[in-house]
Amino acid sequence: MMKIMYTADVIASRVADLSASINKSLGGHKLVHTVVTMNGGFCFAADLCRQLTIPQVMHFTGGSYFSNNVKHEMKLNPETLPTTFGGAPVLIIEDILDSGEGVRQLKSEIAKRQAGAITTVTLFKRVGGGAEAEHSAFSLPRELFVVGYGLDMDGRFRELKDIYTFDTTVMTGQTGVC
Repeated sequence: MMKIMYTADVIASRVADLSASINKSLGGHKLVHTVVTMNGGFCFAADLCRQLTIPQVMHFTGGSYFSNNVKHEMKLNPETLPTTFGGAPVLIIEDILDSGEGVRQLKSEIAKRQAGAITTVTLFKRVGGGAEAEHSAFSLPRELFVVGYGLDMDGRFRELKDIYTFDTTVMTGQTGVC
């Protein structure tokens, strides 16, 4: 059975807070490159980007995903990124920041392409995951698995406007297994 973890209203309030903070920190720039890392972040990215007042160029790249309750890694696709960012700042939008290894790899690739400041914003930062983000909407305990608001389980539940967790589904101690 699923139970609501965050309602659409709570999510919208946090997205508004994050966009205000990002507008303040990046507002002096003429252009920002926005890189969305995961399919699960599409609702978060759409809501956040529409509230940013800075002109943006959008890019989408790969990451990790769950299938049959097992975490799989996808290679980041550098072909989705420009060959140079021309010194412009880059905003990385992540759905759930776990270990942060994928974001570290992405930041390294972006830095090689003459990016200005690189800022990471995430919907969830996994507690104890060790990764850092300049902006985070919510913390997520290690043992919880969430769906809704773009986040899925085997492609299902992305369309839900709220974020849910399952009464009986928790992450095990084994990385990537529910």
